[in-house]
Amino acid sequence: MDAVGRLVRDGDGIGTAFVVSQDGLAATVAHVLAGHRDAAWTFEPFAAPGVSLPVDTGLPSDEDADVALIQIGGTSVWHPLLLARHGEVGPGDPVHLTGFAAGWDFDSGVGEYVGEVGAQGRVWAKVTCRQAQPGMSGAPVIATERQRVIGLVSERLNADGWNRDSVFLARTDDLVALAPDRIRLTPLPDRRRAGTLRLSWDRGTLTPIMETDDFDVSIGRADANRLLLSDPRDSRFHGRLGLSGPHLVYEHLGSHPAHLLGADRELTLVADRTSHVLSDKDRLRFASGVLLVEFSLPDLHDPTALRTEPADGDAFR
Repeated sequence: MDAVGRLVRDGDGIGTAFVVSQDGLAATVAHVLAGHRDAAWTFEPFAAPGVSLPVDTGLPSDEDADVALIQIGGTSVWHPLLLARHGEVGPGDPVHLTGFAAGWDFDSGVGEYVGEVGAQGRVWAKVTCRQAQPGMSGAPVIATERQRVIGLVSERLNADGWNRDSVFLARTDDLVALAPDRIRLTPLPDRRRAGTLRLSWDRGTLTPIMETDDFDVSIGRADANRLLLSDPRDSRFHGRLGLSGPHLVYEHLGSHPAHLLGADRELTLVADRTSHVLSDKDRLRFASGVLLVEFSLPDLHDPTALRTEPADGDAFR
């Protein structure tokens, strides 16, 4: 069942909560429950109109950090949201939220992560969001690109001028501290999908040469080449691997030919500066041996995809 829902107190919608474990443990902010623990509380899942589930509010909370846990009753199968530290996202990263604004069935908001702010003697996460409204307290704020909850809506600043539309978030690490045996933080997945190039000699058995996300590899007998050929017969041979748009290509240089061996082709390559598109597990053959080329290309549609700076040496070299 959907993890986000409305918290209802004695029949009135008061705030938002979301499920953080498969057994129905849920999170909200402490000020939503404050002073009314003994009321009749229910949880209405966003994706299940008409469903109302009993809530036990007698679980740990931290009023200073404005976090609280509740237990949702019933036998529903939940799809809990994953939690991450807010410090793992950067300024300007997009965020979004869904909550239950007063007077609306539900509402959504988008914004950006700003950073941290010191207030009320504590450190809070801070985002900008124009759509956060009363009733959304406790709503999960999700890092859009990597789908992790980085905080809970605690307070919005609406004063004209400085900090308008800023939203303070209760922190996920304070939430996890309430029940570390039941919930935990999950590291954000790496958003840099740089791809991998793996080169090996195929001489009956495979001998790894390098594994790297720098696809620019020169091949030849000169010391300046990244892949140094050992056979003197390759003294007048050199070539280059590199990216061309969404493809890995090989450009043959020098006066000696080479051979490109693929699943359904075999080409003799001469030094005409023609770039040949390679497929994963193609082989290049020259006097020094047969070179197996394996790769997964970087995600060119990811604007954050970056090439890792080369280390002192490639792996296996």
